[in-house]
Amino acid sequence: MHKPTRAAGRSTWKTRSGDVIVVLLVLAAAAASILLVSRANAGEKGSIAVVEVGGREVRRFTLGPGQASRRFTVEGTQGTSTFEIKDGRVRMVESACRDKVCIGMGWVDTAGRAIVCLPNRVTIRITGGREPGVDTVSE
Repeated sequence: MHKPTRAAGRSTWKTRSGDVIVVLLVLAAAAASILLVSRANAGEKGSIAVVEVGGREVRRFTLGPGQASRRFTVEGTQGTSTFEIKDGRVRMVESACRDKVCIGMGWVDTAGRAIVCLPNRVTIRITGGREPGVDTVSE
């Protein structure tokens, strides 16, 4: 950046093309970093989808790339919830709840993420295939 100039009692900064390029490079690097870190465990071999109803585990599925589409149902407190597993990711496709927020959550495939249907008390959470304590970025 350059020294401010005074014009009619106001301070203004002169922006040059180099300043714009630097800002764009910093924004691109930040976006790339977020994308890489958020996708680090996505579909990782050994990831597990844990299905819980009322806080109690009822099913467990191993996730991995290239899986064929499979649908499963569980009985929640308000009725049936149906979810789909495909290509190492999972999503809720039908639920007995009124608002359907759980369906709108879309696909999840990253360890630590979850789909939660509060009215039906159904939770699908993704856990990593490794022992906890090792940060993906530091390996």
